[in-house]
Amino acid sequence: MAPVSKILSRAADQLRSSNTTILLLAAPSLQGALAIAPLEAALVDAGLPYRRRFRLEAPAEGSWVHILGPADESGPRLSSSPLQLSLAGTVVDGLTGHQGDSRKGPLTAVAQAHALAQAICPEGARIRRLRPWVISGNWLHSALDTTYDPVFTALRDALVKDGSIKVVPLPEVPEPNISASTWIDPAALDAVTSRWPSLDMEGRARSLSHLMRPALSRSTPSTARLEEIGWHCVLGPGWSTDLAGQIASAAGLWKENPAAVAASRVADSLLRRGVIPRL
Repeated sequence: MAPVSKILSRAADQLRSSNTTILLLAAPSLQGALAIAPLEAALVDAGLPYRRRFRLEAPAEGSWVHILGPADESGPRLSSSPLQLSLAGTVVDGLTGHQGDSRKGPLTAVAQAHALAQAICPEGARIRRLRPWVISGNWLHSALDTTYDPVFTALRDALVKDGSIKVVPLPEVPEPNISASTWIDPAALDAVTSRWPSLDMEGRARSLSHLMRPALSRSTPSTARLEEIGWHCVLGPGWSTDLAGQIASAAGLWKENPAAVAASRVADSLLRRGVIPRL
């Protein structure tokens, strides 16, 4: 991860000292919106001029930060005079196993955008508010559909440690959005939630396992993702809906709006409120 950190640190230095308007460019996708939002927040907090564009075309001349799609795993690339930075996912060491073996996973463009934003304006209030979304790129990544993602786990644990998020089981989410989890019976979830405070640990484990059991006969979600949906729901400060539920709401915008409009609505909501409201 050290080479990525060095590139992002150099890019942050150049962005802070730039005397030109920076173009932020991303595809009009959910990943693009989730990656561009923290960069906008950092530039606003730092008082630096920028323009945002959601489009598929490559950037033109001038200074820009270009967020590449999830299919590109070439890592970040930086050139100077003018400043031109491409953010792309890459595979890095996530955690170390019990036998000292390295476990690799994706460091997404979204996570890199958050790291860059933090380097640009470390004390920015907007950046702090958006910190729970660092792991959103890994939530969208296919790694959670095929195997355990050690980078997702490492980032999630770091966010818990610094107080940016808390991790709770689904019945403790104030306003869960299970629209993407069609195997969960809403009435059954309501029943479990109403009994939850009176249940002991064994009762809670049994009730939650029963609630999630219908997913076991399906090809999706994977076991790793199922555990996150049922047992490890991510809540930021003041959130009523967990990360997965907000992402499900955001994805619905692309069904009802042109892609650029949907991406702009997600980025604007994150920038202004730090959350994505339920549709």
